[in-house]
Amino acid sequence: MSLYELEIGWARTANERRYLQWELLACEAVRGVFHAARDQALTVLFDGERREFDDWASTVAPQVTA
Repeated sequence: MSLYELEIGWARTANERRYLQWELLACEAVRGVFHAARDQALTVLFDGERREFDDWASTVAPQVTA
């Protein structure tokens, strides 16, 4: 298990924060979530490698389209 930082600056509304909470709860590899030193991030205890975390994290944040 490793600690990784998850950017959450996109979760500004109550609905976005609820969505984020459910995504964190639904992921079996997430073992814990802690406040990070920065307001726009969470520290995640993740049972997997960095690449697996990055792949999962990319599905959590909404995709921005131009």
